[in-house]
Amino acid sequence: MHTQFVNEYHRLIKNLHMTDGYIFNHFAQKLAPFDLSVQQYIALRRLSEVFPNSLTAGELKEKMTDLNSDMTRLTDRLVTKNLVVREVDAQNRRRVNLRLTEESYRFVENVAADFKDFESVVSHLTDEEVRMMNICLDKIRNR
Repeated sequence: MHTQFVNEYHRLIKNLHMTDGYIFNHFAQKLAPFDLSVQQYIALRRLSEVFPNSLTAGELKEKMTDLNSDMTRLTDRLVTKNLVVREVDAQNRRRVNLRLTEESYRFVENVAADFKDFESVVSHLTDEEVRMMNICLDKIRNR
């Protein structure tokens, strides 16, 4: 099936959308054996970066790639899976911190080890193609 595009800009937007879906599905398949969604994995990675310290839900949301993520539902699922604990801040009782346990930190590190080749999804591109694509994608977001 051949899709007609209004112009090359239309084709670019369609290509970006399709490529995002392709990459998302690639990672979703890699995470399925660990019973993790892509969003859950990203949240766990952000928490592992500050381990043994914690982040508030707001701080975690700022570090996420998907700006529309429902942080409450996401963290509820991670708490249910015993991967994240919620702790009331001793200095500010209204503040709730999210933290990995020692066990969940090790789990996240093991999952991350399986992702050492995550660049394989783009490894067939040349260095120059990668550089130009990064410049263009940055330019789209930083208009």
